[in-house]
Formats: sequence, C-alpha cells, structure tokens
Amino acid sequence: MLNTHTHTHTIISNSYFDLLKEAGEIVGVSVFGVELKKLEYFAEIYDGTHQTPKYVNTGVPFISVQDIKNIYGTNKYITMEEYNKFKVKPRKNDVFMTRIGDIGTCAIVKNDDDLAYYVTLALIRPSNDIVLSKFLKYLIESNQGKKELSKRILHNATPIKINLGEIGKLKFFIPSIKVQEYIVSILDKFDSIVNDISKGLPREIELRQKQYEYYREKLLSFKRND
Repeated sequence: MLNTHTHTHTIISNSYFDLLKEAGEIVGVSVFGVELKKLEYFAEIYDGTHQTPKYVNTGVPFISVQDIKNIYGTNKYITMEEYNKFKVKPRKNDVFMTRIGDIGTCAIVKNDDDLAYYVTLALIRPSNDIVLSKFLKYLIESNQGKKELSKRILHNATPIKINLGEIGKLKFFIPSIKVQEYIVSILDKFDSIVNDISKGLPREIELRQKQYEYYREKLLSFKRND
C-alpha cells in the first residue's frame, strides 16, 4: 500500500523525473517505457440520444452537458420505456466526457444504476486492464488532453463541438497500471486538498488550484525535456 500522504509532501521538493523514478522504484516497473496510443485502441466510445426526450416527474435520471459536475444530481427523468431504446447503457467505471459547448470535462460513472444521457456527452468505456478510468479522466482534462482535443474541435461551429468519430483519435502516453495507480493517488490527494479549502480565502484557493494543476501536468507528461 502506497503512503500517499507522505508522497504528496515529497512531490513538492522532487523534480518531475526524480518523482517518476521514485514511482518506478516503488511499484517495481520501468517508468519511461510508455507508449503513445490512440484512445480508440483501448476504449469504446459512444454518444447519447440525439432526440430531446419527453421528461417525466420520476423515472430514469437524464443528464446532459450541464450536469457533468454532478451527474447524480440531475432533476430530469425519462421513462423506462424510453431508456430501453438506448443501445449502450452506462456501466460502473465508464467515463462521460462533454463534447458540445463545453468540451473535455469528465465524470466517472460510480455504479451500474440506470442513467440516460444526451448527445452532448460522449460515453467512453476504457479497457481497465490498459488504463484506469480515473487516470483517463485526469489525462483528458490535462493540458495534453486539451491540446489533443483542440486539434479536432470544430471551432467554427455554434456551439463548438467535437465529432464522435474524432474522439477516438486522441493520443495519450499510457504507462503501466501500477504507475497509473501511483499517479492517481497523488492527484487525488491534491484534488482533495483543493476541495477541502473550497470555502476558504480566494487567494489560498487560487494558489492551491495552481499547485494542483502544475503537478497534474508534470505527472501526466511522459516526455523528457533534456
């Protein structure tokens, strides 16, 4: 079991490659032997219904792009009859990604409960023996992910969007599962710190957020700069 509390503190003083070397020593693997892979090679990608449904008072929760920050907090519902028309239903550890208007914000499906979704969301089903859902979320939301998305976004569309077929072309460096687990443990710790002070002083929140983003980019970039 990794001591994430201790290693969250050591990250402050370690350089990026020192940290990755440390990660490799801890998990017993080669850190720099990572491969650049297209998303379509290790994930299935779908989108939601293209038809605006008729909402009902109770039933299957229905989410769209505006619900991405809290996919279980929606107040919109559809009937089970309508939901049964969905060919692909969310499963635990699937990743939702916004693809119209706001692009590249992600949420992880936490259970197998019924959950309907609109075309503004892409449902990404990663092969969890290749990439962890949470690691993929961090990747897509990182600067690397934003750059990959920007290459394929239809910037002149109103609203801007990325076509479903382009999402699979996103390229990411994918390390071993053990290294992913190590990196996720550190980023989760920073994410927790940022959320814990979310009601604190604006300046402190800003500094913590910048610190979190800085180390997220360092941990998710597998390119040597020397």
